[in-house]
Amino acid sequence: MKTIRRLLAPAALLCSALFCCGYHSCDREEVRLYFDPDNWEEMQKPPKNVVSIHEVIRNKQGDGIERTVSSYFGGEVTIHSMQLLDSSEIKDIQYLPIPGDQGFYNLRFDLTERGRMLWINLSVQHKGTQLAFVIDGTVYRGFVPRQIDDEATSVIVDGPFDQATAMAIHNNAKFNYFKMRK
Repeated sequence: MKTIRRLLAPAALLCSALFCCGYHSCDREEVRLYFDPDNWEEMQKPPKNVVSIHEVIRNKQGDGIERTVSSYFGGEVTIHSMQLLDSSEIKDIQYLPIPGDQGFYNLRFDLTERGRMLWINLSVQHKGTQLAFVIDGTVYRGFVPRQIDDEATSVIVDGPFDQATAMAIHNNAKFNYFKMRK
């Protein structure tokens, strides 16, 4: 009976961790973030600098799937309301200096397996066309997606992204991935 009682608390903790982590694999970092009292306030914060990729709508059709959003640099852009990819499929984001363009960066997305499949799909469907790079619901810029092979787990998003934006996206990428996973 004592053995069962001793095993009950760790088993309950493990079940709670698995429940909180969803159907994804549960690693020590996730368990620490959920159950460490020092992280309680941090875990209650909403995601910020959330990245999403959307199709740009050139000719409005008014069918309810499009929405007009503001742009970082003024004006408005009409995008498809359903994102093609978002922060929940991007495990990490690194910023890479653009040669010859000091202070500006490209971004490298480290994708989940599902994210990789979504990227392959969007890069084929939208080959050579502009997509909207959206940060927290505001269009930052347009870009043409690079195609990747079946083995790649990361992809480069061509900039230019200014240093402050690139660093903010990088600094929040892991937290956003963790908070937004379904």
